[in-house]
Order: sequence, then C-alpha cells, then structure tokens
Amino acid sequence: MLERLEIHNYALIEDSVIEFDDHFTVISGETGAGKSIILGALSLLLGQRADAQAIRSGTDSATVAASFYLEHIPGALAAFLARESLHLEEQTLIIRRTIKANGRSSVSIAGAMATLADLGSITTELFDISAQRDHQSLLSPAKQLAVLDAYGQCEEQLSTYRAAYDEHQRLIKAHRVMVKEMEQAQREADYLRFSIDEIAQVDPKAGEDEELAQEAKVIASAEQLHEAVHLAVSHLHDSSAALPMLHQAHQEIKEASKIDSSLSTLAQRLDEAYIEVQDIYESLRDYLGQINFSATELDRLQSRLALLQRLKKKYGPTLDAVITFYEDGLRRLELGEEGEVALKELEGQIERANELMLIEAEKLSVERKKAAKLLQSTVEEKLQHLGMQQARFEIAFEQIAPTSVGIDAVNFEICANPGMDLLPIKAVASGGELSRIMLAVKTSLAAADEIPTLIFDEVDAGIGGSVALAVAQQLQQLGQTHQVVVITHLASIASRADRHLVVHKEIHQSMSRSHITAVEDEARRREIARMLSGDAQSSESLDHASKLLAKEAGDGLL
Repeated sequence: MLERLEIHNYALIEDSVIEFDDHFTVISGETGAGKSIILGALSLLLGQRADAQAIRSGTDSATVAASFYLEHIPGALAAFLARESLHLEEQTLIIRRTIKANGRSSVSIAGAMATLADLGSITTELFDISAQRDHQSLLSPAKQLAVLDAYGQCEEQLSTYRAAYDEHQRLIKAHRVMVKEMEQAQREADYLRFSIDEIAQVDPKAGEDEELAQEAKVIASAEQLHEAVHLAVSHLHDSSAALPMLHQAHQEIKEASKIDSSLSTLAQRLDEAYIEVQDIYESLRDYLGQINFSATELDRLQSRLALLQRLKKKYGPTLDAVITFYEDGLRRLELGEEGEVALKELEGQIERANELMLIEAEKLSVERKKAAKLLQSTVEEKLQHLGMQQARFEIAFEQIAPTSVGIDAVNFEICANPGMDLLPIKAVASGGELSRIMLAVKTSLAAADEIPTLIFDEVDAGIGGSVALAVAQQLQQLGQTHQVVVITHLASIASRADRHLVVHKEIHQSMSRSHITAVEDEARRREIARMLSGDAQSSESLDHASKLLAKEAGDGLL
C-alpha cells in the first residue's frame, strides 16, 4: 500500500507531502493546477525516462520518494533484498529517485543504490497507473494471460504443465548436445582411429616417462657412479677407513666403561653407529656390483622416451593428457558408432514427453477458456453500468507453439460501439473509454490482480449523470480489495472517497507553485460544490454538495 509520496522541485511542485488512504483516495483541482504532475512523479518511480526540463526552475535536481507498507513482499522486491542483504523495517519500503539537470538520475531502494531496471521490476508489482496509455499492465498480453490464470485459479494446472514442458525442454537440449557430439565424432572418426591406434601401439603408462628418464640418466652416468661408489666403499672398509676405526673406537670406550659406567651409553651408541655404517657399506658394495653400462639398454630407453615425447607433442603436453585424449577418443568413437541407438531412444523419450506436455497444455487451455467466458460476461456487465451499454468484451485465444506458459496467446478485445470490429484494448483511441474498460476489467479481477495500488486518470472523461454514479460505485467497490487513487473532475466520484486531496496553484513573486492539501468537513463540501458548478460559494452548489456527502454518509460509505 502506498502510504506517502514526497515531491521536491518537480515541475510546479516545490515541496509536497501526500498521504493516501488505505482504500479510496481522490485528487481534484482546477484544470492546470498540477494534478498531472502527481502522475508524472509516480511514473518516475515506475522507471519512466526522466526529463530534465521537469526540474523546477532555479534548482538543479528534483526528487520523488514514496513509502509503501507491505503485508507481503512481492517476488522482484524479495529478490532485490536478498541480493543486497537487506530487510525491511516495520514492513515499510522507501523508494527514492532523483533526476538532475544533466539528465542523469539516481535510484535508492530500501536505502541501497539500484538501477532503473531494478526500480521498474519492483514498482510494477506495487502500483499500476491507468492514465491514457501510460503503464497499463493489462495492455500486455503476457499480463493478460497471467491475470486470466489467476482469475480462473489455473495455477495448479499451469504448474503441472510447466513441469512437463521443462522435462521436454531438457530432453531436447540433451538431444541437441548428443547430435552435436555425434556429428563431431563422425567428422573426426578417421583422425580418432589413427590417433587411438598410434597411442595404443605405444601403450603409455601414467608417469612412465619420468621413470624411464631416471633409468636412462643412471645408465648414461654408470662410469661416474661406479667411481663415486667405489671410493665410498674404500673409505668405509680399508684398513685405515671408517669402519675399522669406528670398531676400534667402540672397543676402547667399551673397555673404559668398565672403569666409568657413565661411558656405557656412549659405548652403546658407538656400537649402533658401527652397525649402521656396516649396513651402509654392504648396501653400497652390492650396488657397486650391480652397476653395469649397457649401450643396448640405454638405446632402448631413449627410443621409448622418444616415442612418448612424440605422443606428448601431438596429443598433450603431458603423458596424463595423452592418456586422457586416448580414453576420450574411444568414447567419442563409440558414440559415433553406437550413438544411433542411444539417439533413437532419446528421440522416443522426447516424443513421449511432447505428448504428455500437449495433453497438459490442452487441459490448461480448457480451464482458461472456461474462465474467459465467465470473465467476459462479468466485464461486459460492468461496462454497461459504466455507460458503455453496447460494448462487447472478448478474450481472443490463439494457439501457439508451446512455451513455458502453455499453448495459448490471449488478447483482451473490446468493441465500444455497435457495428465496429473487436480490437485489442490497447488499440482503443479514447482515453476515457480505455480507463473505463480498465476499471471494469480490474474490478472483475479484483481478487486475482495482485497489484495492491491502482491509480486512475481520465476515468470520468466524457461521462456524467447515472454513469458517473456507476463509475463511483465501481471505484468504491474496488477500494474494498485494493488501494485506489483517482484523479477526477466529477463530484459524484469525489464524494465517495475515503480521503480527498485538492491540488491548487498559486503565483508568488512571479513563480507558479502547486500545492496539495487534504480537505475535510466544510473545506471538502466547498470543493465538491466547486466541482459541481465551478462556484464554491453558490448556495445551491453547497446544498447539492451537502446532499451528496450526506447521502454517502447515510449509506455508511464515509
């Protein structure tokens, strides 16, 4: 619900704060007083293009801010709050837009900077303007279909259909991927067979190149290794080498420990060291006996390494990449050779999924057409009460290729005058007729339309008398389920409102300013009188105004 609207330095409005009733608010005033400025300000909050010329003369920016009380958070707003890690305090949302003289604008939603796309997606779920051709959500065929589904309570069947549609789309996507892979595999089949055969003949093993390189390095350095190990063995075992000397040292300390037992530990450690060095000596001696330079073995290793290097150069920078290429190539060959069977099976699944999807789509379409008949008669009846006695309203269906919302494209069509063709409501030329059509549709859809705040302009164009009373009644009825704001020139409509705002213009120091004030009691009676005759002082107009207001009060409507 729109609680409060603040307008600063926008067109003729310098500073105004407007508070709205929960149900039915009217805005009246002399022609040119600035009522349309309020609509312009609200349009800025719907993301409409900003016009720098609308900034009040003498200032460099204009700001429009609105406060909404939300019992439920709509989807687009919920997504924005989650994305920005925000939450609403006391269920209140504040939206602000500032336009600057250079044509740029800034947007703030719940205190966070936002884009115009964010603004538009959020506010179109909060309020709707029916003003000539601006922002009528029901002019969109997609919105018309969504509202028809809500009116006919088709959501459950739509959900069932959508699950079938999503499964069909998933299978089609899988089929597309499989066909692409098969075509690619067929184009590469000869190359893959040659590559796989080449790799298979070599039969590389993971890490083999590193192991072979180490073996070749050892064989190529056999002479150097033999010399180094031979010297090490000599240093350990000759008469004056490490082992004999270590053994002698152990014997000396062992004897000394018989005199001083504190040396026993050191004697033990020398004994352990002697055993360890002896083991090292024996290992080196065995290694020395195994060193053997083999030109034949070295050639074999180097040849094998050359084969592996060639594979790495052709099929991957590493041997692991070569093996992966081999395994993937086998799979792709199998797909090319055996994929026809899998493809036929997948095509069978797609056909069955398509049949199920169409069955569910047809069920959904039947529900929609039943709902459309009821909605058509309801809207036509309301149009008759709104002074369009000969109007015909129909919901035209066109079968289309399946989409996520079914096989139906709908269009709300109207024939306002006998003998004329039915046309989409967006093609209706008269702003007043369009507003009344929208009013009839919105009243009929009151329970189904989730937009909480509905704003009407020109709903009273070209009407009067009993028709005006019928329009007033429809607006008041709509105000029981929605917040309704109406800009009107008709006293019969204004008298039904729960809150009455008046726009008036004054000139001060050669500058025009528009002001918006709430009127009650005598001030309201005088405004109703002005709307009746143009004279707020006429006793006849004042009496008539009193009767209108008294009638509404007597009916329990105020």
